[in-house]
Formats: sequence, structure tokens, C-alpha cells
Amino acid sequence: MTLMLWDETMSVGVPELDSQHQTLIALINDAYEAIRKHDEHLMTTLLDQMREYAAMHFHFEEEYMRQTGYPDLVSHRELHDGFNDKVEEFQQQLHSKTNFSQVFVFLSRWLTAHIMKEDMRYTRYMAQKAAGGEPA
Repeated sequence: MTLMLWDETMSVGVPELDSQHQTLIALINDAYEAIRKHDEHLMTTLLDQMREYAAMHFHFEEEYMRQTGYPDLVSHRELHDGFNDKVEEFQQQLHSKTNFSQVFVFLSRWLTAHIMKEDMRYTRYMAQKAAGGEPA
């Protein structure tokens, strides 16, 4: 069952990053499915996928920011580190304390708070830079 769908309001204007963000939406949908089915195996697999997603995506995104001179790279990297820390916490507590819905809520909030807010900052920066203006 699909809970969230990608739409153009989520686009950061970089096709590869948009594709990677679509992967996050798929992970959110998978988390919802694991909750619905009470499927611990699926949640374990999902947490492994989240770790793999984060490593690949964050490296790509941070390199893009570095190459384009994005001034808030360091603070953005700290947000990524927080995501990684939370995924590790979920993995360590999966069999003892982690509730499936915690993972779903975390991913959903990450989508809205990080992609729709934080990532859109570099989108605006790059648009201003491309237009020849002084990026804010």
C-alpha cells in the first residue's frame, strides 16, 4: 500500500538528488507497510536500507554542495549525521525498544523537515547563483 507519493513540490532541481529522495519516500512507504503487517523482518531490512541510502545519498549531496560552494555545508552535514545516529539507535534497539511507528514517524518528519525545508535552501541558493545574483 502506498502512503506517500512524490510530486514536483519536492524537487530540488537536481535529477539525481530527486531520484534519491524518491528512494526515501519508498522507504517511508515500506515502514508504513511494516507497521501495518507488524513485520519485524521487514523493519530489520528497512533499517539496513536506510543506512545504505543515507551513506550513498549524503555523500552525493554533500559532494554536490561542496562543488557548488554551498555556504551551509557544515551545518547540513551535521543534520545528516543526526539521521545516521538515529538509524543506528533504531538498529540497536530494534529487538528491545524500538516501535515500528517510531521509524515511520522519524522518516516522515525527515522528509518534511529536511528535504522540504533544509534541502530547499540549497535549491534556492543554486537558483540565485545560476541567475547571476549574489546567493543569500
